[in-house]
Amino acid sequence: MNAITVVPATLKRAFNAPQKLVYEAWTQEQHLCQWQVPNSEVSCVYRSADIRSGGSALYKMVMPSGKEMWLLTKYHDLNPYDRIVFTQYESNENGDVLSPSMPNWPKEIRATINLNEVDGVTYMEFVWQPVNPTQAEADAWESSRAQFSNGWGGSFELLAGYLAQN
Repeated sequence: MNAITVVPATLKRAFNAPQKLVYEAWTQEQHLCQWQVPNSEVSCVYRSADIRSGGSALYKMVMPSGKEMWLLTKYHDLNPYDRIVFTQYESNENGDVLSPSMPNWPKEIRATINLNEVDGVTYMEFVWQPVNPTQAEADAWESSRAQFSNGWGGSFELLAGYLAQN
């Protein structure tokens, strides 16, 4: 095990939606492609989705330029309707893990989502952290920290809009 640790990125968001719906938006394929992209100009297509503890999902994001980015997600812990833990990797269309396209970007990143509903509002804590990073990966992570809210933050904006329509 690698001795290098990094401070996780933590993003918090409140949604005007029931906790069960927010959880389902994270764990059901028909919901995920409606919001799990950086912005509304990016599309999403799932090749496979076995979203359960021990399962995995393979999907691509298609950028406005036509460039494709494949992602493999491995689900470790799904605790309805409170907690979701997964790791995510850049991959090819067959689900083979690739080296990240961004130089020195961590190869494996764990996300932990904690949900809690109070008076019809669901509070989400999203914790994102590299797993066993090299020093170069930890440095790349830290140098990008200020921009973490751009990608996931954009997704969470789309999620809020999607939840408001459902």
